[in-house]
Amino acid sequence: REEAVYIISVAAELAGVHPQTLRIYERKGLIEPYRTPGGTRRYSDEDLERLSLIQELTAAGVNLEGVRRILALREDNKRLRSQVDRLRRLLQGFAVKMAGFIR
Repeated sequence: REEAVYIISVAAELAGVHPQTLRIYERKGLIEPYRTPGGTRRYSDEDLERLSLIQELTAAGVNLEGVRRILALREDNKRLRSQVDRLRRLLQGFAVKMAGFIR
């Protein structure tokens, strides 16, 4: 991924955490940084946004398992919203075709 440009030390500094924290988050499945062919972790701006959300949730008292579940639900919600939008467009197209057919 070309957008994954931050090495772990820079990403940790930008996120305000220790690099070991990022490794823990990765082991817990909270974040999945890009790996270079040599195995170096690289983080993107999207990863940093996710880290910010993780920090916000843990600061509010949510444990890491709770954070993992919240992140999974957010992904499901995003996927379902996309499907609903697609179905709306299909229905609108169908309604336009039916209106032309009925006239």
